Amino acid sequence: MLIPITSEDGSAASWAMIEMQGELERKDGGSLDEAFDVGTLSTSSTGAVLLTIGYHQLEGKRLELKKPFVVMDREQGADGESTHYKVIGVIREKILFKARPRPLITKPGIK
Repeated sequence: MLIPITSEDGSAASWAMIEMQGELERKDGGSLDEAFDVGTLSTSSTGAVLLTIGYHQLEGKRLELKKPFVVMDREQGADGESTHYKVIGVIREKILFKARPRPLITKPGIK
């Protein structure tokens, strides 16, 4: 079966994937599927990528993927039987965080 793949303007946005060890959990027990801010992503002067989550900072690096991923949105056709997929993004690179997070603050009196 052939499924048409298109993007709205003929080109797709370029996205990046974040890869890290461990799990992300919300303190309030909410789902990660809901939209919320995870942290702040920035680049250091050395070219490293920094992800700050609360009082922790992770340092990572950008890597190009050998094979890009396509992000698609599924749409039902007007007749209700046909399915169309629209390309909304292309993931060409990933940001890899391998090391443990570094605490940004310490308790007073601890050296």
